[in-house]
Amino acid sequence: MSESLHDTLIARARALQPVLRERSEETDALRRLPDATVADLQEAEFFKMLQPARYGGLEVHPNTFFDVQMLVAEACPSTAWVLGVVAVHAWQLALFDARAQDEVWGENPRTLVSSSYAPTGKVEKADGGYTINGRWSFSSGCDHCDWVFLGSFVPVESGPPDMRTFLLPKSDYRIDDNWHTMALKGTGSKDIVVE
Repeated sequence: MSESLHDTLIARARALQPVLRERSEETDALRRLPDATVADLQEAEFFKMLQPARYGGLEVHPNTFFDVQMLVAEACPSTAWVLGVVAVHAWQLALFDARAQDEVWGENPRTLVSSSYAPTGKVEKADGGYTINGRWSFSSGCDHCDWVFLGSFVPVESGPPDMRTFLLPKSDYRIDDNWHTMALKGTGSKDIVVE
């Protein structure tokens, strides 16, 4: 990563601070990030910081990612929380098979992924894969994402269950609008329900 890219992203974060501060009350009232804020983060290429270059990502050093997130947090902690959680998923998705990456980013490299890793749902083996059902809490930024990572234990024949991360498209789950908190109101950390 070039020094100029680091400086460019830092400058973009500083430039966004005033508008994020102005939107902080709206963010809290919505209990999620305003669409305009997500559009601004996309335009600034912040969600692409850890995304592979083959999908238009920037592949920045983690320090740049953290520095940008901290500057955003100075203006709006909820926005910084969602940015940090959702943007790091580009790094995680890059660890998946190329077919999964193509399915998520192939048509739209700006596609975002939320998550909930606590293994609260139920997974059973099925022909050719798994059946997954249940409820996962605290999926920050999920309203703005078209995919989700869900953590769950997979039963094995002997020994302890195996912890896995499952990747599901929005068509396979619903969002339960149950995020009513005193702090980080704007993170939209709602439940994901798979039936």
